[in-house]
Amino acid sequence: MGFPRTCIALVALASAVGALSARADDGLRIEEYVEAVLRSHPAAAAARFLDDGAAAESRAARLLPDPTLELTLGRGRPSDGSAPEKTETGFAVSQVVPWLPARSAAVEAADHGAAALRADAAAARQGLALDARLAYLGLVKARALEEVARAAEADARSLLDLVARRAALGESREVDRIRSRVEWLRQERELRAAGREAEAAERVLRTLAAEPLPEPLRLAGALPLSGDAAAALASATPERLASSPALLRAEAEAARAAALASSARRGRVPELGFSFFRQKELDRDAWGGALDVSLPLWNARRGDVARAEADARLKSSGAAAARLSLLAGLEARRRDAETLAGQVASLETDLLPAAAESLRLARLLFEEGETSLLDLLDAQRTAREARREEILARHSLAASLAELARLLGPDAPTGENR
Repeated sequence: MGFPRTCIALVALASAVGALSARADDGLRIEEYVEAVLRSHPAAAAARFLDDGAAAESRAARLLPDPTLELTLGRGRPSDGSAPEKTETGFAVSQVVPWLPARSAAVEAADHGAAALRADAAAARQGLALDARLAYLGLVKARALEEVARAAEADARSLLDLVARRAALGESREVDRIRSRVEWLRQERELRAAGREAEAAERVLRTLAAEPLPEPLRLAGALPLSGDAAAALASATPERLASSPALLRAEAEAARAAALASSARRGRVPELGFSFFRQKELDRDAWGGALDVSLPLWNARRGDVARAEADARLKSSGAAAARLSLLAGLEARRRDAETLAGQVASLETDLLPAAAESLRLARLLFEEGETSLLDLLDAQRTAREARREEILARHSLAASLAELARLLGPDAPTGENR
């Protein structure tokens, strides 16, 4: 049994790797990466097992109790010794028939318990998918920052060459050449650090995938822009919380506790037990039937009923508290996402164009000899920091939208519209 399944799994994995490799020229898209993680990560298998457990719990609740078979075997003789020793045999078959209203409540409780398990499975899959998205976007951010550092290092090296030529011709001061060299060394150090961050982010991405990814790994995704947050923010309404796995689980647990309390109350009516028996003894051969009924006189399951009702009230309060907590979290996450979207919009439309234009003019004036090296370095630093700030803000916006989607449920938009 294990060998065919292993072959099928290997074929599926090879097909997936081939599909990813075929798209390597275009770059790995975020949805393809999320599918790979959900296909191969052990947490995804655990979610499938939770679904299997939910189905098994519903099926088990609908089964009747197993009958009981009792066999007896012995040797005996009359006490007066008038007959030789003989074998005595007997058997009895018993079956308990549940009280139908109590059984219906127990089945309902099992169904709600299965719903709680399915909510856990949905939460596990959604959490894994969002972690995969964040890992993917983390690598996009790291590579974008590496590109900024690479461009800054190239600019610093070009400036160093220009100042060195001018210094050799006596058109620039030696202190300017030293300054430009220090700036180039600083940017070279920052480029190495950015490269290490990108390598670490790629290792995280590959580890989470739990299956081979193309070499070299190219990405086709991008960090969200300010406009990409619109759909996610528009969907972040209290009504969408109805599909939240956390709320679904809390409500399912409350409904299960209420059904168990109902089952306990209905269980005060005694269950019926039927038995059929036959006894073959020394002096007789008998058969017959029996009816077993427990009388609810002293106990009547009062303790069980009281505990079940208290647990039902507790779980109901917990579900109400979970809903209020999710509502508060929704408002906080929505506010954070709106703030970050506004920051990204400001960076895209105002700060970045202004910084780029300032750098263009500063470089032009420096090449014409109408401004100092310090002015050019300051303009380069401003443009570089503006670009880095924009990358970090867009990544923060992506993380905020992912956390917002975590509250709303598996079908919530995450802001990647491109």
